Amino acid sequence: MVASVEESIRKGRVVEEKGPNASRNGLQTVTLLDAIEEHGFDAALGGARRDEEKARAKERFFSHRDDFGQWDPKNQRPELWNLFNGRKNPGEHFRVFPLSNWTEMDIWMYIKREGIVLPHIYFSHERDVIARGGTLLAVTDFIQVQDGEQAERKTVRFRTIGDATCTGAVESTAADLDAVIAEVAAARQTERGTRADDKRSETAMEDRKRAGYFLINFRTLKLLHMETTTTVGTDIELLRFTTAGSVDDGKSTLIGRLMYDTKSIFEDQLEAVERVSRNRGDGHVDLALLTDGLRAEREQGITIDVAYRYFATPRRKFIIADTPGHIQYTRNMVTGASTANLAIILVDARKGVVEQTCRHSFIASLLRIQHVIVCINKMDLVDWSEQVYNDIVRTYKDFASRLDIPQMTFIPISALLGDNVVEKSPNMPWYGGSTLLYNLETVYIGSDANHVDARFPVQYVIRPHSNEWHDFRGYAGRIAGGVFKPGDEILALPSGFEAKIKAIHTADGELDEAFHPMSVAITLDREIDISRGDMLVKTRNQPHISQDIDCMLCWFSEKKPLTAGAKFILRHTTKEVKAVVREIQYAVDVNTLHKQEGVDSLQLNGIGRVHLRVSAPLFFDSYRRNRITGSLILVDPFTNETVAAGMIR
Repeated sequence: MVASVEESIRKGRVVEEKGPNASRNGLQTVTLLDAIEEHGFDAALGGARRDEEKARAKERFFSHRDDFGQWDPKNQRPELWNLFNGRKNPGEHFRVFPLSNWTEMDIWMYIKREGIVLPHIYFSHERDVIARGGTLLAVTDFIQVQDGEQAERKTVRFRTIGDATCTGAVESTAADLDAVIAEVAAARQTERGTRADDKRSETAMEDRKRAGYFLINFRTLKLLHMETTTTVGTDIELLRFTTAGSVDDGKSTLIGRLMYDTKSIFEDQLEAVERVSRNRGDGHVDLALLTDGLRAEREQGITIDVAYRYFATPRRKFIIADTPGHIQYTRNMVTGASTANLAIILVDARKGVVEQTCRHSFIASLLRIQHVIVCINKMDLVDWSEQVYNDIVRTYKDFASRLDIPQMTFIPISALLGDNVVEKSPNMPWYGGSTLLYNLETVYIGSDANHVDARFPVQYVIRPHSNEWHDFRGYAGRIAGGVFKPGDEILALPSGFEAKIKAIHTADGELDEAFHPMSVAITLDREIDISRGDMLVKTRNQPHISQDIDCMLCWFSEKKPLTAGAKFILRHTTKEVKAVVREIQYAVDVNTLHKQEGVDSLQLNGIGRVHLRVSAPLFFDSYRRNRITGSLILVDPFTNETVAAGMIR
C-alpha cells in the first residue's frame, strides 16, 4: 500500500507552502495519519535511528501515538528490559522503530553483508544542484532558483532520502559500497546535516514528530527483520551504561564531554551547540545540549526523558542512556538502567550525597547493575579539594554498604573542564586512579549474563505452509540464558513434555550452538503443542513454576497509588497473564534503606516488596540470577499504561 502526498494535495487535504524555501516534507504527516485511519493500522514500522537527531534520541522502540497521531515526549511509556507494552486504546497506534540502536555505519555494513541492491541515488552520480543555506539542493520542478543562485553540475550522492524540497546532497566520488563505507567512517557532518527542514529551528524535528511526522522508505523495508540491538560488521564489545544522579549534577554535560573528547561529535552538531550557547549568553559551550534535545529540556536546563547516545573507541562501542535527575521522572531512570551493564552515579562535590543519589543507587542495586562508577563532579568548584572528595566517598560507602553492588569505583572529575574524564587531571595530583574513559573501556562484563541456566521463551511459532518447508515447525525467540545445542534434551513448559533439539536456525543458516542474547528458531525431534508464552528449558535445570510471585516493585503511576486488591495485566518474558496484588509487605525508605511495614499503598516512585497472584503459572528465576526471566511489568488494564516494574525475589 502506498499513500501519496500528491493525492492528498489533489484532494485538498493539504496545501503546499509558497515561497522560495517552501518544503513539502511536513505534508507527509497528514497523508500518513489519513492512511492509518483509513486502514485501521495498529502500528507503522519505521527505520528511524536514535543517532540521527537529538529528538530521535528520545524515541522508544514502541513509540505511542494518541488518537490525534501526536507524540508526547514527556509522557512516553517506560520500556524496561525487553518487555514492550503494545496495548492501546481505540484510535491510538504505535510507531515501531526496530533499528533504533543502529548507527549509519551499522546500516551500510549490513547492506554490504547481505548484498542488498540500492537505488543509484545513494551512490555518486552527476546532477545539477544549487547551493542554499549550506545545503546542495537538486534542481527539480519543486525547487525555485533564487536571484544570485546558479545551478552547477556536480558529482554528488545522497546520504539520506526525503522530499526533494528539503533533502540535500553531498559532494562525493563514492561509487560503490566500499567507498561509501570509507566515506561514512571519515565523515565529519551528521547524516541529516543536509536536511534543510531540520535547520528551520533548533526543535524542528521535535515539532514535526509531535504533530505526527513519520516516513518509511525503501531501505527501511529491507532491514526490518534484523535484531534490534545488533552490532553489525564488527567484533568490538558493546557496553551499555546509564548516568544517574540528582538535578544539575552534570550528567548531560559529562556525556557531552565524553563524546567531545573522544571526537565522537560531528562538526555540525558542535556548531549548533556553540550557536545555541552563544544565543543564550552562556560563558562556555554547553555540552549538555548534545543530549538535552527537547524544547522543554533546553528551556529549563534539565533532562526530562532518557536520551540514547552512541560513541566508540578502538576498544569498545558504547550505548549511553542519559537519564533524568528529577524525582518525578524516576521511571525514566529505571527505563534507561534496566538494560545497562554499568551505572555512572554523579555527585555534586558542593552538595555531597543527596536523596536522589541514594534513590538512584538503590535502583541500580535493585536492577542488578554490577558495576557502578561514582563520579564526584564539579571538583573545580571546591578548589580540587582531596578532603571534600574523601568525605563524599566515605559517606557514599556508608550508605552503599547495605546495597548489593559487587564493584564500585570512585573518580573525582570536572565534566565541564574535562578533568579525569578522558585525560588525567593536572589539578588533582593526589588522585592515583584511572580516568573515567579507561574504566569504561576495561571493565569486565563477560560474567554479567547467565550462561548456566538455559531459558528460551517462545515468541512465535514459524509454520511456513509452503512446498519447500512443508513439514517445518520452528519455535522462534530470544535466548534468555544458558546455551542450547542440537541434541540437547529439553523440557517444554507448561506441558512438561520432553524432546531433543533437532536444529537451531538463523537467517544465516544453522548453528552448532546458541546462547544469550541470540535470536533463533529451534526445531525439535518430535511434535509438541508449544505456543507463544511457553518456555524451553533443560530437563535437569528448570526454573521456578508458580502462580504466587514475590517481587520488589517500583511504582510509576502518578494518577493513583498501588493498593492491595488492585488488578493488572502482567507481562513476563513473552507471557501475558492477569495479576492481582495480594499484599504490600513493606515499603523501602530510599534514604535510610529501612523497611516501612504496615503500609497500605505505594505512591509515585515508591519501592516495596509485593506479593502478586497471577492467573496462570509463570516460569521464572530470581532476578538476582537472571535479569530477563526475573523481571516483569504491570500494565493498567483500563488506561494501558505501564504502571510498575518488578524484580522477582
